[in-house]
Amino acid sequence: MSSGRLSYLSISKGWRSRLACPRCHASLELPDDMAESVQHLVCTSCHARYPASQGIINFGVNNTFYDHHGFTSTGRNFSNGPVGKLGLYLARSHFLYDIAQAVPPGSAVIEVGPGGGSRFLAERYDMLGIELSSASVRYAASTYGSAVQATVASLPLANGCADALISSFLLEHLGPEMIEQSVSEMARVLKPNGQMLHFFDVDTDASFVGWAKRQPWYDAIFIDSKGHHGMRFLNEWQRLFADAGFAVEVRRLSCKSWLQDLSVWGALDQPQVTGIARRIGHAAAVVRKWINPGADLAINALNDLVDPLLPDDWAAKAIVLLRKSG
Repeated sequence: MSSGRLSYLSISKGWRSRLACPRCHASLELPDDMAESVQHLVCTSCHARYPASQGIINFGVNNTFYDHHGFTSTGRNFSNGPVGKLGLYLARSHFLYDIAQAVPPGSAVIEVGPGGGSRFLAERYDMLGIELSSASVRYAASTYGSAVQATVASLPLANGCADALISSFLLEHLGPEMIEQSVSEMARVLKPNGQMLHFFDVDTDASFVGWAKRQPWYDAIFIDSKGHHGMRFLNEWQRLFADAGFAVEVRRLSCKSWLQDLSVWGALDQPQVTGIARRIGHAAAVVRKWINPGADLAINALNDLVDPLLPDDWAAKAIVLLRKSG
């Protein structure tokens, strides 16, 4: 569905009309022909200037950490056959399936922090990638046809312009200095009754996470190296969403047991981890390298069997579907 890309700039005709100054939300001066010679866009009200380089508009962001740590891989599409449908259901712990069930085809959908994007989403929706990383945004633009470099705390979009907003492992990156502003911005750009779906890490003191938090290497491996300075307990997330005018319609809580997923265990294959934890971490990293995506899908299926038997506050991951009040 992502189509209509204009010449050179990575923004479709539909999303071009929805762009706005992230400072004052006024419209931008946009030439009739987005030619290669366009080097910047100018706000019609506050006259802020935003550079465009190699087809990507940068709305005033520069972050060295995410430039080096941004994801660039692109998610696959799925066939309509039985195998494709099963793969869609299990992929990303059911996140893509949940999006497809909740958001009608053809909707205008913002993905914040898309990395390299998803071919499945690009085929189904009119997608716009909002990416902080200068490396990732180019891959997202290639996949979606529309992507800009910006921060979720200051979205370069008009009020009420999108049907839905999604993110995958973004929320835990939003520290206390920006979380309330970021959720408020998500609400601003969504239409009344617009939907949000987020897949994110949740803080907990139970099972694997509770044990890992007592280890000397926890912050280095799971917080600092990943930029996860916005880890919060589930009840804290629910309060933040409610304060911004969102109602939780569906939530899917997972990774409640020591199973977790292979990416979590594989992260323990580090010199500062010792003993059996390091050996398990090394084995998980090897399995994930050589037997994926099958290995991840198998772990997801096992979690589906185990998680319903355990308390919700043991969950280390959550998918939430929220709706903005009308």
